[in-house]
Amino acid sequence: MPRQMIATLLTDFGLRDPYVAEMKGVMITICPDAHLVDITHAVAPHDILGAAFILAQSVGSFPPGTVHVVVVDPGVGTEREILAARLGGQYFVFPDNGVITLVAQSLPLEQLVCVRDKRYFLTPGPSGTFHGRDILAPVAAHILLGLDLRRLGPQPVKYKLLELPNVREESEGLCGQVLYVDRFGSLITNLTDAIIRKRYDALDRVRAQCDGKDCGPLRNSYATVEPGAPLAIINSMGLLEIAVNRGAASRVLGAHVGAPVRVCCPNGPAHPKE
Repeated sequence: MPRQMIATLLTDFGLRDPYVAEMKGVMITICPDAHLVDITHAVAPHDILGAAFILAQSVGSFPPGTVHVVVVDPGVGTEREILAARLGGQYFVFPDNGVITLVAQSLPLEQLVCVRDKRYFLTPGPSGTFHGRDILAPVAAHILLGLDLRRLGPQPVKYKLLELPNVREESEGLCGQVLYVDRFGSLITNLTDAIIRKRYDALDRVRAQCDGKDCGPLRNSYATVEPGAPLAIINSMGLLEIAVNRGAASRVLGAHVGAPVRVCCPNGPAHPKE
């Protein structure tokens, strides 16, 4: 059975402009058998954290050997490096701006190099404004064809990771933050199901607050509250999500990325685990 040649694209380019099509054209010209999958091109412009979150939640659905191309790059044309990496058997080509942070937390880093060999660029003199087309896309296509990452350049001394908030253990409960707001306006947090269960046995008595506003106890589905009402739920990602049934929590609660989120048991300890 022939080896699958799957590459994903994740950008903040949108779809009204030619940028995504140009990248895809470069890739299939170099690697005609490439199967290109769009993760999304609707990342908010320059939103590195949003791109990091989407990337980390997506990669687990792809087979080993997939090449992920990430172009959310407000530093394009500067001296920031472009990196190529293998983590957990998958490949990544991305600007060195922290967009790999959440993937690096969940997958083991197996190889990392700076992308410097211009033989694998579209042209020896790439544009100062479109490294996605001129560097990242052709390099990813060559990786699909079997290019050894070591041929691209040296290993970096260090690479950039985002400074992300940690969940805090407090006497009255757990405190986290909103990391991402999805298309429905739901607020996805850094509080995981495992962290909450480690603290509490009686989850039916645990309540959530977002930005100081009560969101009620943990629910099993969105429809367990009336339309327009807020709720807290462990979502399909295993993360605490603050939502509004048939509404947008970000608008109803006036909360966005960085808003504090707490889980606690105001009427008792809810049998916290030691």
